[in-house]
Amino acid sequence: MKLILIALLGLTLTQAVFVKRSNDPSKAVFTQLEAMEEHELGRKLLDTIALQLNNKAPLGDIAKMLQQLRENLILNQQEADQKHAQDEVDCETEIYQYNRRIDFASNEITESTQEIQTLSAKVEQLTQDVENKQVQLDILNEQETQIREQRAEDADSFVKFENETENVIEAVEVIIQKLSSIQPDQEVLAALTQLNKIGASNPILALMQVASTFSAEQLNNVLNKLGEVSTQLAEALEQARQTEIQAQLDFEALVVEIASQRESLSAAREDSERQLQDNQQALDLQKKRKEDATDELNAASSGKEQKEAECDSWRTQYAEDSEHRQQEISIIRQVEEILATKLSNVKVYLQERSSA
Repeated sequence: MKLILIALLGLTLTQAVFVKRSNDPSKAVFTQLEAMEEHELGRKLLDTIALQLNNKAPLGDIAKMLQQLRENLILNQQEADQKHAQDEVDCETEIYQYNRRIDFASNEITESTQEIQTLSAKVEQLTQDVENKQVQLDILNEQETQIREQRAEDADSFVKFENETENVIEAVEVIIQKLSSIQPDQEVLAALTQLNKIGASNPILALMQVASTFSAEQLNNVLNKLGEVSTQLAEALEQARQTEIQAQLDFEALVVEIASQRESLSAAREDSERQLQDNQQALDLQKKRKEDATDELNAASSGKEQKEAECDSWRTQYAEDSEHRQQEISIIRQVEEILATKLSNVKVYLQERSSA
């Protein structure tokens, strides 16, 4: 019977407590304290305060502890603010440097690309120019070879012509001399016997045989004609000699002209080759410049992206830490205010909390 009465009494008291809380003006304090339970720091503070109250610690010690915690958090926030400000300066400075590198590399790429286009066209032009001049030199060399071969053939032909003509002139002179020795009233047999000594194959013998039958007038006509032939042959030979001399002079002049053209073309080709070499080296430098600028652009762009990501991460962490720290400062201030104004409510709450 006693146990039943005790149970009923406890139930009545419990109901009375909850009824009191629901109707008590201090409900707002309990609501605040319950809300603090949702935060890790609030829960730890309430645990610590409960422990301090149980140990009969002076309220001033508890207030001093809360003040130190709050001031430490405020100091930490100030340090975080300073670090954040410095981080922002560092981020802005480094990103500015990255942007400068990106702008410079981009300009380098643009300028080198233009230079590469210009130099490539120049190299192509000079390469074609060198090839054309070499073709012209080859043509000149071939022309000189043909001219020399033709001159050699013409010289051989002239020598052959000269020798043959001289032989003919000499033969005509011999014929004239022999025919001049013929006397119309001379014994034909004696003349033929003298000519026969020259040789049976000598055509002059046959001519003498025919001429021995001529009259004096006919013989003189033949001699005159032979004299004209000899003169014409001599004139033709002299003309051929003059022509050969002029041909040799023209050949030598042409060879000199070809040599002059070859020298001029060779000098022009060498100059084009030097320009080609210079422009090719400049082109290689511009290609290397563009390659280096491209590497720099990629490196600066990548560095900028990493830095921006790092700075965003710092900002996010700073914002989260600041928010968390402000929540903790707010909780401490709430606890300080409640302890300062509603200590009895806190004690009741902590007693119920420990017995729950």
